[in-house]
Amino acid sequence: MSKPLPLDDLRVLDLTHYYNGPYATMLLAYLGARVIKIEEPEYGDGARALYRREDQPFGIPFALMNANKRSITLNLKSEEGRALFKRMVAKADIVVENFAAGTMDALGLGWEILHALNPRLIYAFSTGYGSSGPDRHLPAFDPVVQANTGIMALTGAADGPPYKAGPPVVDILGATHLAAGILAAIRERDRTGEGMVVELSLQESTLPSLATHMGALGMGLGNLRDGNRSSGGFVVPYNAYRAKDGWVMILAGDNRRWRRLCEVMGRPDVAADPRFHKLSGRQKYPDEIDAIITAWTSQLTRAEIMELIGANDLFGGMVKELPEVIADPHLRARGTLRDVDHPELGPMTIFTSPIRLDRQPTATPSPAPTLGEDNESVYAEEFGLTADEIAAMRARGTI
Repeated sequence: MSKPLPLDDLRVLDLTHYYNGPYATMLLAYLGARVIKIEEPEYGDGARALYRREDQPFGIPFALMNANKRSITLNLKSEEGRALFKRMVAKADIVVENFAAGTMDALGLGWEILHALNPRLIYAFSTGYGSSGPDRHLPAFDPVVQANTGIMALTGAADGPPYKAGPPVVDILGATHLAAGILAAIRERDRTGEGMVVELSLQESTLPSLATHMGALGMGLGNLRDGNRSSGGFVVPYNAYRAKDGWVMILAGDNRRWRRLCEVMGRPDVAADPRFHKLSGRQKYPDEIDAIITAWTSQLTRAEIMELIGANDLFGGMVKELPEVIADPHLRARGTLRDVDHPELGPMTIFTSPIRLDRQPTATPSPAPTLGEDNESVYAEEFGLTADEIAAMRARGTI
């Protein structure tokens, strides 16, 4: 008999779309929650169309964010659809949504109404800027929040334009905070028997990532946007350096590791240079130090450099291209990345949840569902609708 997962007694109604909300609910699904993804009948989650080939029902991003869920369709703009949703809420533990602020209230499905139907319900939602304050109604998209939260101003070369971070970091930071808030609400309900609201602002959940830059600003340092160097030039060396076959990242913040790096490079003269003895001195000569390190790294491969870095208690990493990350033997050994034969997309690599609990099993990944794939089973088995009711609602466009 398999051991139960921590959240396997919880039913989640997932109204989320794109990356932020779906990743939060997928984390719950990997912890055992029965996540029912509710999508509008015609197109479903807009993420289904992202990076989708014409011969595919949805693209890889949707598949990666919606594993271990079931999909049903429901038109919440119809009176019948809203009535059915309320019927579902009465039997649910958690509702999660990341619509624009005020959408659920406008539908007549806000917290007060749903809480009256089910006092134990946990209602979790994510917006760009929260439910209060002058910016609460502004639309939010990951790069937009990156722009007005400081990430773009802090990313890029000092003499170039600001850049967004490559991945959707705001969405994923928000998702992990949202999942944490939901887990806290579950614990509170265990104590009191009452549900509660969990609110997440993407803007606010991004702020902790700025701790280093806020520290540099507090010290009065400049150059907060300076490529791959340390914010404000505080740590030297700290940069990406060219190797024979790509790039490596190397940093040496303390004086002992700096001297050790000089030994590894075969440059005792550099270690002996009084200008470079202390970090406060090295901060004045970043260009000279970067040139010295590049002269060494450019003669070696990334693997050769990493072998020396690892053997000498130094800090560094290989700058890997995405195909290299997908093939990473460490991530494969831990089961974080797995090859699966998706029934709709064919062979692909998926990631699993990074949350590992001692003495608890890891949920087996199941493929992301096609739109409305589970209408019959969910509506009949979970909420007691008859086959005739399901057929009639489908004919009326409710599901």
